[in-house]
Amino acid sequence: MNLKGMTVRELLQLPILKDASLISGEEGLDRVVRYIDIMEVPDIKGWLREGELILTTGYSMRNDPGLVLELMEELRRADAAALAIKPERFMGGIPAEMVELSNRYRIPVIQIPPGIPYIDITHTVMEQILNTQAALLRRSEEVNKTLTGLVLHNKGIQVVADSVAELVQAPIWVVHKNGRVIVSSPADAGDPPAGRTKSWDVSVDKQFAGRLIIGKDQLDELELVCIEHARLVFSLELMRRKIAYDTEQRLQGSFFEELLMGLPLSRQDAENKGRQLGLQPDWCWEVCIVEGEPHQFEEHASLPAALGELTESESAARKVKSHLIRQGDRLVLLLASPAKPEPSTKQPGAGQKAGWADVLAPLLDSHSQIRTGFGGKAPLWEVYRSYVKAKKAMTIGGRLDKERRTFSYDEIEMFDLLLESSAYVGFDAFTEKKIGKLSKYDRDNGTDLVPTFHAYLAAGGSLIEAANKLYIHRNSVKYRLDRIKDIADIDMEDTSKRLMYYLCTSFYLLKNLE
Repeated sequence: MNLKGMTVRELLQLPILKDASLISGEEGLDRVVRYIDIMEVPDIKGWLREGELILTTGYSMRNDPGLVLELMEELRRADAAALAIKPERFMGGIPAEMVELSNRYRIPVIQIPPGIPYIDITHTVMEQILNTQAALLRRSEEVNKTLTGLVLHNKGIQVVADSVAELVQAPIWVVHKNGRVIVSSPADAGDPPAGRTKSWDVSVDKQFAGRLIIGKDQLDELELVCIEHARLVFSLELMRRKIAYDTEQRLQGSFFEELLMGLPLSRQDAENKGRQLGLQPDWCWEVCIVEGEPHQFEEHASLPAALGELTESESAARKVKSHLIRQGDRLVLLLASPAKPEPSTKQPGAGQKAGWADVLAPLLDSHSQIRTGFGGKAPLWEVYRSYVKAKKAMTIGGRLDKERRTFSYDEIEMFDLLLESSAYVGFDAFTEKKIGKLSKYDRDNGTDLVPTFHAYLAAGGSLIEAANKLYIHRNSVKYRLDRIKDIADIDMEDTSKRLMYYLCTSFYLLKNLE
């Protein structure tokens, strides 16, 4: 039995229609007949259905030949199956206009002998349609049982994909909402082609999760039934993956929270717990802290979702597992890297993958009003150190350069050491001795001579670069530098003292500016 449904060609082979004649529309003989109805009223707009076979004597069109053309137009719009007509009594024959439109629209027109009762035709055709639908239902149940059984017996998403591909006789892909291929059949099918495909949404918890793509653009009724079952099965499989992922994330989150709190945890304990969560002890870890306005870190905000997806996809490329933790108005990313960097095309000629800061920079730079600190690499049991360094990178870096938004600990390590050592070497007194007059002048007059001096030194003595950093005119920088020379008697041309003044101004900004 043809599970696509009975075609008009097969309809004409039924014994009840052995004396019927095909008048026109031969190219439409493979149209599928899904319904049958009788038309003896002139107004048929709105009730015709796709795949419908219409029986008529033409009574409603006997006095108005224009209705013949309207009938054919309506059949075309509804994508009906065919028109079967008894023309002798009321029409005297089939009009040439009907024949012409039938051929043009590929809608068969069949002449039925006047002696065949409609009831005999409708009974026979409906019996065939119902038998086809019953067979389709049985096959649908078999498909559902097969695919559901694969899920219940935990055969894996690849086995499910292979089964679906076999059922529809075409390659398939399940693509994540971010565009990443979750599974394909065959497994090495690569990315979905641009054309000759059809796709359907796959949802998890009523949320769009991805798309099921079939590598053919025409599917029959049974294949469409298979697709509906496949969508459900893939939804179940993705739901199970999501539950497993969420559970793993919660366990990882608790473990990482312990590490970030600096709780006493031996190297052996950290490695054992890490292995249980799929974290290899030889991976390197780097903490990234992202801070900003509270609304940027709400549950449905774009930044956390985008960071999570980018981190997940990059970690998959590195064959590691990273983690994202929400802490109020901040995000903490624990970023893993393999012990031995693998070759990559991200840095041609370098033979290494780009660092995490380079990977995340385009996304982070696209969001305003956030600050980011990278803490440097550390083994798993010393992640807390990277966390502390990431916080210092944001705090110290933000004090020294209020316009920048991303800092790494490597950039501010010297200043961190400077702050820590100042309690033991009397750096406060030294700074007061060297730039005390400038700082006092700023406090008394509300000026920014110390920040200007620091920006000038940090720019390597470039007036233009310092002006750009301070958002003032080059002449304004020059004027302030002249004031600095007059107030503190500083020789700007003495390059041997620039490092000393750079450290002093840096120390002053770190200690005194909020």
